[in-house]
Amino acid sequence: MDTVATFTVYEQYDGFSSLCNSLLSSAEKTLTECGGYMIGASSDGQTVELNDTLSSLVEKSFLVSELTDGDFDLSIAPLVRLWDIKNSTVPPSENDIENAKNLVGFDLISLTENTLTFPSSGMGIDLGSVGKGWAGDEIAKGLLENGITSGIINLGGNIRVFGDNPNNRDGTFSVGIKDPKDTSSIVGYVKVKNTNVITSGAYERFYEYDGKIYHHILDPKTGAPAQSGLASVTVICSDGAIADMLSTALFVVGQERGTVILEKIAETYPDISAVFVSTDGSVDTVNTVLYGTD
Repeated sequence: MDTVATFTVYEQYDGFSSLCNSLLSSAEKTLTECGGYMIGASSDGQTVELNDTLSSLVEKSFLVSELTDGDFDLSIAPLVRLWDIKNSTVPPSENDIENAKNLVGFDLISLTENTLTFPSSGMGIDLGSVGKGWAGDEIAKGLLENGITSGIINLGGNIRVFGDNPNNRDGTFSVGIKDPKDTSSIVGYVKVKNTNVITSGAYERFYEYDGKIYHHILDPKTGAPAQSGLASVTVICSDGAIADMLSTALFVVGQERGTVILEKIAETYPDISAVFVSTDGSVDTVNTVLYGTD
């Protein structure tokens, strides 16, 4: 998953490290056995057979893509490959961006049972905004099945808590929300149980070119890094895949529209909530309480 994973539990367990490594490896294998986090087409009309897990994740990705009218789009892989924020230092040309945008469109891709069909060569889906959220849930399930009753899973800042925190009377875990302007500090914390706390922020991966910051959260409609007035979005939800995707989606669409989308998806996931941190430093919450603020 190309990330640092840490685990905190509150009981003795022989072979704990081996168990965690096994669960991580299993999740990684499931996510990548169809070709990696980006699944794409090298020819027109190409089909890809998915395992049951990936098929379910793609279905959820379609749901979020539809709810956001394509402002979140699982077929964004051509743009992600083009920008390659992790390794690049120079933004792509407008012409290259337009060419990549022409290959983006979730409504052009079809999923029938476990078969994904791409109409054009070069199209693809990106599971980067869903994989870690799903993995957190799977690892928590595996730990519980092995008799570990409570703990914290941290997959590169994606937090999954399960069970009761023995250090708090109410059993909740306090999870800090990073300050995008100073990631060694927090803007506050939420109190949660048996859920995911997942943040998307412009500060996570970026480079500077000609005095301008280019971050990794791309807007599929402009083909460029999203400019929504937000510095970060944290989504809290018991479904890790949904929390992972929604944190990206809400960052792209901005707080006003993001709140509407959040209310809509709460019809299916009633425990969902969010924390918005704007580029001006203001902080707003939807369906949750932020503690530790001035």
